Amino acid sequence: MSGFAPRLLLLALLAVAAAGCVTSRAPEATISRGVAEQVVARAARQVRRCYRPPRIPSQARQITTRLRVRFQENGTLIGLPELVAQDGVTPANQAYAGAMAQAAIAAVIRCAPITLLPELRTGPWDFHLTFSPQAVA
Repeated sequence: MSGFAPRLLLLALLAVAAAGCVTSRAPEATISRGVAEQVVARAARQVRRCYRPPRIPSQARQITTRLRVRFQENGTLIGLPELVAQDGVTPANQAYAGAMAQAAIAAVIRCAPITLLPELRTGPWDFHLTFSPQAVA
C-alpha cells in the first residue's frame, strides 16, 4: 500500500442534508437529525477502515463515488450497496470509474455488519455514503 493510501478516502456524510433525510422504514417514524448524523458518522468511520483503494493514476483520484446503503437495526447489510452517482469523471479518468465504485462497494460489504450503539438501533437505516479521495488534504 502506498504512502497516500491511508488518506486516500474520506467518507462524507451526505445523507443528512435535510432533517428527516434518514428515516426508518415505518412511514410515521422520522428519525431526528442528531440521531441520523450519529448513525451515518459511525457507519462512515467503520467503513473507512475497510476501504482498499484501487491502483489508479492521480487524475482518477478526483472521482467521487456515492453509494446508497441500507442496514438493519442490528447493523447487518440489507442487499448490496447501490451506486447512486459518480462526480469528477472525465474522458481522461473514465476508465477508472468502475474500479472506484467497486472499491467503495467492497468496503461496505467487508465492514458489514456495522456496530451501532444500543441507543442508535432504531433502524432500519437507508442513507448515502460518499467516497471522496480529494476531500482529504
